[in-house]
Amino acid sequence: MLKNRWRKFAVLYVGAVAVSLSQLKVVPVMKQLAVETGMPISDISWLMSIFTISGIFLAIPGATLLTKFGAKQLAVLLMCCLALGNVMGALTSNFTWLLISRAVEGIAFSMIIMVGIVLINYWFPEEKAGTPIGTFGIFSAVGSLIGMNVTLPIVEQLGLKSVWWILAVIALVAAVLFQVLLDGPPKESVSERKAKNVSLLEALRNGRTWLLALAQGCMAFVLFTFITIYPQLFTDFYGLSTESANFYASLFGLFGIPFGVVAGYLVDRTGKPELLTFVAYIMLTFSCVAATYLSSALYVVQLFVLSGSVGLVSCIIMIMASRFVKRKELIGYSVSFINMIYYIGIVAGAPFVLKIIEKSGWQMGMNMLSVVAGVGTVSIFVLLLMKQPARVGQQVMKGEE
Repeated sequence: MLKNRWRKFAVLYVGAVAVSLSQLKVVPVMKQLAVETGMPISDISWLMSIFTISGIFLAIPGATLLTKFGAKQLAVLLMCCLALGNVMGALTSNFTWLLISRAVEGIAFSMIIMVGIVLINYWFPEEKAGTPIGTFGIFSAVGSLIGMNVTLPIVEQLGLKSVWWILAVIALVAAVLFQVLLDGPPKESVSERKAKNVSLLEALRNGRTWLLALAQGCMAFVLFTFITIYPQLFTDFYGLSTESANFYASLFGLFGIPFGVVAGYLVDRTGKPELLTFVAYIMLTFSCVAATYLSSALYVVQLFVLSGSVGLVSCIIMIMASRFVKRKELIGYSVSFINMIYYIGIVAGAPFVLKIIEKSGWQMGMNMLSVVAGVGTVSIFVLLLMKQPARVGQQVMKGEE
């Protein structure tokens, strides 16, 4: 078992990035999958959607599993589910079975954030947890950057299902490493769990959890809508070529990566996560308002500000979620509820805004995004005005820095 908390974090991070790679592996090869399965591209897109839908339904039960099995063992189980789903997908070309395999993979996606935050809070003292939580929060962006650049070349060299097999092996290796190298909060007996009386209802009595969930849901609504519509915004509204539009859209994910680390560092240094999130949300809202008023010189500026503000908001909210609980046993339930609203924001955003754009034009669509961002800003402003809670006590590891 590793003693150094940062080495443990690195092992956890490899598993989380594997989840992201598994989630996004179908995007670069959608045309090949359409040929393989004989299904239209519109149906193939469900192979992505099922990941998020799994998150909506499994986020809350995940907190119950966390209290039953413990964070470490649940993390091992998630990697096993990821491996199983990839093996199932590698062995079939039937669309229905592919969909089922993606749902199995989605089990890992639905709980990895919650498990990761619980483990990080166990390994790191509160005053030093911001940076690792912020860094952990960008695992999806790191996975996207890697996946979008390596998936298609691997498929062209080794065949379509080679990526499924590679990820299955990575997930199995991660499961073994988790079991051997990581530790977590001690598993509690049934009598201990009953004595502590930890429940979702207790977590939801905390008004801060609701405000954080609303803010995170609004952020997800805006973020994943822009991920979907950016190429169309640049081609249809601004008249750019497809190549230029895709280039600008690719910058969105690239810009967001460093801001997770910055978010954690700023929280650790200032101790004012609410104020930092409020400022970031104001930037996010202005970026939405400005989206249809850009000159060519401002395309990159808008992308940078929106990407940076989204990165700050999402990571700092996860940091606050683990700090604002009344006792540390409630972290899993609080994070799982926030994640459920986050997943709902992902599912609802793009289809709703695209329908508005289709019927009423781009300006109305951007107005809708601005309103949603404004709601998130207000929720953080209310949080900022609330009396500061007592910080939850933390069990600090004796390992090296």
